[in-house]
Parts: sequence; C-alpha cells; structure tokens
Amino acid sequence: MTSNSLSRKSLAIIVPELLPVPPVKGGAVEHWVHEASKRLDQAEFEISIISRPANDHGIDGVQYLTIPWTKTEEFFHRIKERLTWRNPLRYLAKMQNVASYGRRMAKLVHSFDLVVIHNEPNLLLFLRSNPLQKVILHMHNEHLTIRMFRPFYRYALKKVDSVICVSDYIRHSAIKHFPQYADKFIVVFNATDPNVFMPYGDEALHQLKEVVALEADKKYLLYVGRLTEVKGVHVLIQAFEQIHQRLPNTKLIIVGSSFFEGAAKTAYEQTLVELAKPISQHIIFTGYIPHEKLKYLYSAVDIVVLPSIWQDPCPLVVLEAMASGTCLVSSAVGGVPEVVENKINGILVKEADVDALVDAVCGVLLHDEHKVQMEYLSRKKIIAGYTWERLVDELEAILFCCDGILQIDNATTMPLIKYINNSKLNTP
Repeated sequence: MTSNSLSRKSLAIIVPELLPVPPVKGGAVEHWVHEASKRLDQAEFEISIISRPANDHGIDGVQYLTIPWTKTEEFFHRIKERLTWRNPLRYLAKMQNVASYGRRMAKLVHSFDLVVIHNEPNLLLFLRSNPLQKVILHMHNEHLTIRMFRPFYRYALKKVDSVICVSDYIRHSAIKHFPQYADKFIVVFNATDPNVFMPYGDEALHQLKEVVALEADKKYLLYVGRLTEVKGVHVLIQAFEQIHQRLPNTKLIIVGSSFFEGAAKTAYEQTLVELAKPISQHIIFTGYIPHEKLKYLYSAVDIVVLPSIWQDPCPLVVLEAMASGTCLVSSAVGGVPEVVENKINGILVKEADVDALVDAVCGVLLHDEHKVQMEYLSRKKIIAGYTWERLVDELEAILFCCDGILQIDNATTMPLIKYINNSKLNTP
C-alpha cells in the first residue's frame, strides 16, 4: 500500500473498536471521520477507513476495511455494557476488545504511508514498526489523562509524529502529564456544516411531524448527547422543574441514549425517567435521532442546553447549535469557553449549579432581543471559522508536514496550524 513520491499518499483512518463508519449507529468520532473524509483531497490521498462493518455504501472513492465482531468480543462487550463507568472490570472488558481489534488493525495498516488513529491511544501499542510511516493520534477527549493507562501511553506516544487535540483544554491537559512530548501536541478545532445545521423556519416543523410534534404556543429546550452522568442531564431535569414553575409554557426535549443507537438501557437512564416523573408530561425523551432529522430539531427549538458536569473537550453539539442559529446555554467547562463567549454568542454557567442554569434559561426566554442578537453572532462565528473546509485545510497541512510546510504559532492563545505561505488556511 506504500506510495512512491509521484503517486497519492495512502492514508489509513482508524476509529475506536465499537462503532462503524459510515456512522449508521451514530457516534461523534465516527461522524467526524465521515465528514472529514468526504472533503479530503482524493487527488492527494488514497483514503481507507478502518472500523466495524457498517453495511453501507459510504463515500465514493474511499475504501472501507472492516473488522467484524468475534463471538469473544461480543461476549466481553455485553459484560462491559452491564457495568458502570466506576467498575474496573468494565475497563478490563473494554481492553480485551481493544486488543483483539488492535491486532487485526495493525495487520491492515502496516504498509500505509499515513496512519491516523482517532481517540484510542491504546491502538498505538499494536502498530508494528515502519520507519517510512507517519503516525498521527487525534484526541477528541481526555483519554490520555486516565491514570491507569498513563504508563502505556508514555510508551505509545513514542510512536507518534503528531497528536491533534480538539481544544486547547485537551492539549494543556495532555502536556501536563506528558511534558516530554509537548512539541507533538497541536490544536485543530472541531467543525460543522452551516449549510446543514442552519435556520430552517417552517420547514423544520414540517420535517419533524413524525419525530416530535411541537406546539406553537410552547417554548422548547433541547438536550442532545449521551445520557450519562458526566453530561449532567439530571442537573438539567432538576433545573427544568423550576424553569417550568416560572414559565409554564416551557417543554424539554431530551435526545440521545447511553452511547449510540441500540445501546443498552442503563441504570442512569432509569434514574432520569424517575427524576422526570413529577413533570413528565412536559419532558419528551426521544431516544437516538439521526442527523438528517436532528438538524431540523436544532432549528425549531428555542434554546439548546449543554449541562455537562465534566470538562467537556469540544462537543459537536456546541457547534451544531450555534450554526443552527439557536441560543446555546452551556456549562463553562473544558473547551466550551474557547468557542462560546459568555453573553455575546451564548450563555455560560457554572457546572452542576441548578440555580444558575434556571436563571440563565429564564433570562434568555424573557429577553428576546438579546437572544436574537446572540443567535446571529453565534452562527456568524461558525461560518467565519468552524467549517469543515477550514478543518480539512489544517488536517492536510499536518499530513504533509513531513515536507516542512507546517509550523505552530505559539504566540497566540492556543497553537494554530498555519501554512507557511498562508494561502489556503482560514483559522478562527
């Protein structure tokens, strides 16, 4: 698969061991890979994506190298699904599947020119040495800081030429634990498509009739994401009970599952249902909704709420809500304040603070002029600097940096990727 200097570079893009690409079951990383791969220059790169089988055609010109589930992997996956995030056995079950997946992945990608591994540093351990191969790790969250795996990561990072981080928060967290590799860490902010996530007006209501019926005299809050404790959905439900008391015309829509389409119901999800019972007639749990319908829901609601109680790195929900021209109220965590400017293009509140969340949401709904202004500025910011075209320009610069055309600008508040001739890149 190795290319000569006159041909395209062979590029292997690897996602974690659980979900397929195309993202037929959802998954933020898998969606990211699918969208970026659509836009990579196929005249320059011969693209292959390694994932679980999707049984879907995918992108023309992209090769899909699939790693089917084994019976042993399915057994350990079922064990993992039954355990909480706090149970160490969950991680042991996961590592068995990572190892099984990683061994087969390593055989597939050994002769590629370029290898990009997304969000699973342990897969680096299985790569066999190839001095002609460039290896990039792309981190979408804080996995590198997990204490029990740091000794393995310290070794694994020796194999990496660059580590892409989706926010400066992720970069700083990683450097804190791996200062010897500080020069390898680069920030490439996430992106979205403002021609997909956009204001749809009345068309949104028409498209949503079979998904959720929106009443004209109601104000709607929307949560989109995993239904896990760290996402703070319980905080949102607690806050909504007070919001509804103040503003009885409000309703809350909760979109998502414990991880992806078809994921097992968890004890936490049951807790949310119990917590919502006192006002259950005003809260709608939709489960997983595909992007082709979700884009209309973003547009149709009045506020998107991200109540995370962990240091959320740079969730796509933030960019999708902003691109949709819908006001965002979010916890001021992780990489979110790198995109959202409080009271300018969104509202930031302290995490796990129910009263602050109540006041923020009610304040937005009661001051329509400020809400409209923030929505205008949020979409404007996405169009100016958070598009897939900008991201792919930066990604291609990294893929070619072995030829000396990449530099890191550390004079700014975060390292930004620049072409030396600066002809293509439009950084935010």
